[in-house]
Amino acid sequence: MRAPPRITVQDAAGRDLSEPALTDADIRDYLTGWELFNRKHYWHAHEAWEAVWKRHPEPSRLFFEGIIQLAAACHLLTGAVRYRGTVGNFAKAEERLRLFGERGRFLGVDVHALLQHIRAALTELERVGAGGLRNVSPGLLPRVACTLTSARGTTSIPATTPSARAPRSR
Repeated sequence: MRAPPRITVQDAAGRDLSEPALTDADIRDYLTGWELFNRKHYWHAHEAWEAVWKRHPEPSRLFFEGIIQLAAACHLLTGAVRYRGTVGNFAKAEERLRLFGERGRFLGVDVHALLQHIRAALTELERVGAGGLRNVSPGLLPRVACTLTSARGTTSIPATTPSARAPRSR
């Protein structure tokens, strides 16, 4: 099976924000990141995506930065419970992912829907303020479906992933 044709997309600044060509290692780490994210293992998802981000110097790496910041925001909200860090990371994730949202999907993810989750989270965080952070509904955190097509075929990660223990740190 051949990979789908690569569509070239540029932002207003002229940066090429096309989907990058992913290696087998990239695909493995990227999809593992979504599985971990959906299991609420946000730190480990962050680590998986950071491995891909380090291998991609092109401007489309801004997408990886956005999902890494999203994972950091979710981690800070559920683990460390730090208001400024949570809000800051959600805001940075929104800024990065907005570059990819208009086309709908990027690397198998509905970025437009993801941005709606981020905006809802920022609105709720503003409403509750720093003192109400522990009262934020866990349902506010997104679960993300990812369907990635590559030369090896199509792999789908459902928005709900069965619970499992987090992997050991690398």
